Amino acid sequence: MKAKLIFVTGGASGLGLELVRAARRNGHRVICTGRRGAQDLPVDFPDIPYLSCDLASEDGAHMAADWALRHSGGQIDCAILNAADGHFRPLMMETPDAITRVLSVNLEANMILAHRLYPTLGGGHLALIGSVAHKGAAGMPVYAASKAALDGFGRALAEEWRGRTCVRVLHPGPTATGMAERAGRRPNAADKLFLAPRPMAQAVLDAALATKGPDRQVISYGRVLFSPARWRRKGAA
Repeated sequence: MKAKLIFVTGGASGLGLELVRAARRNGHRVICTGRRGAQDLPVDFPDIPYLSCDLASEDGAHMAADWALRHSGGQIDCAILNAADGHFRPLMMETPDAITRVLSVNLEANMILAHRLYPTLGGGHLALIGSVAHKGAAGMPVYAASKAALDGFGRALAEEWRGRTCVRVLHPGPTATGMAERAGRRPNAADKLFLAPRPMAQAVLDAALATKGPDRQVISYGRVLFSPARWRRKGAA
């Protein structure tokens, strides 16, 4: 596969970081944003252009878009909008500020970025990273609602941009990135079923870059565990 320029949001940790690493292993050029400061990145973070940016801030999405456009040279082959926020707690324990933040990062920022990046994505790919929680997840209704809205936005945009830019909504299954714990979920026996981040990231990257496939895809157990890419690439597990 010819090397591509890939833009990733939320690339400082979790699935986003593994997406950055996977793209670099596959020989692609990568630029990414994340909430962490540069000084807080992992010591083995790839040597790539990085912007510390909070997408929930008033101008965060526009800042990220301006930066990506400057580094793109006029063409982004694939934008993977992965940044997300959320909490594992009942609705009655949420606050208006927390609700606003989740919707800002998980939905509004993606809309703004898609709008701003449109001129650079002609003939390329836009991947919106959702979650299987978009079908409804007890204990995290705000997060689930934001991902359901993202699913609807992505499906509509796929129709609007069809023939010019390939738009896909990719819903990863439970993945052991630590996000669930950071969101307030207590560990339990179900954690043993969570998929490893590295093969999940490779499966998501393959789906984002594929020339054919449904507009909406679930990337879960069988698809990751039995994906040809998992066995084709040494060390994917």
